Amino acid sequence: MQFEHLVQINDPQLADVRFLSRAQVWFGLVARAYKPEKFILGLVNCTIHNRQQNGETTVLSRSLNYGSFVIHDTIALHEGSHTENNIAANEFCGDSCMTIRIEEPEPQQLWLRFRYEVGSPEHENPESELMQAQMDEARRQAYRAADIDTVKMIRELALSVPEDGQSGLTH
Repeated sequence: MQFEHLVQINDPQLADVRFLSRAQVWFGLVARAYKPEKFILGLVNCTIHNRQQNGETTVLSRSLNYGSFVIHDTIALHEGSHTENNIAANEFCGDSCMTIRIEEPEPQQLWLRFRYEVGSPEHENPESELMQAQMDEARRQAYRAADIDTVKMIRELALSVPEDGQSGLTH
């Protein structure tokens, strides 16, 4: 399944909503990589096993503990641009990828583009096309809701981060 959608960060039509800088949005995406339990409902904790720096890209190898199951992934933080999360195949899906990209079509017009590529599980149960379509739609709705929650958390974090995105978040 492939799914992509946009969430607007700054809307000039909403004067009462605080505009965020690109640096503040980036700070939120970095916080999501290092402390995903603050962003992902049901996530108990995250263990970072390895951190590598390659130029302006940081790559984290992690285990995400949901209590009854654990997911292993890597997340690449492409400085100021986007994150790319590669999830190892598990009982729920095959190898999958989620990308969150900051887009700025006009100055201060910030958007986040969420893109999902979800592989089928290796031992997929034989299901009808209708059932698979319903599952995919439920997954899209869950992703959309989680991504809106991510933006809400980024807004909360931005209240404590200057516009240049600098703060005490330690890697």
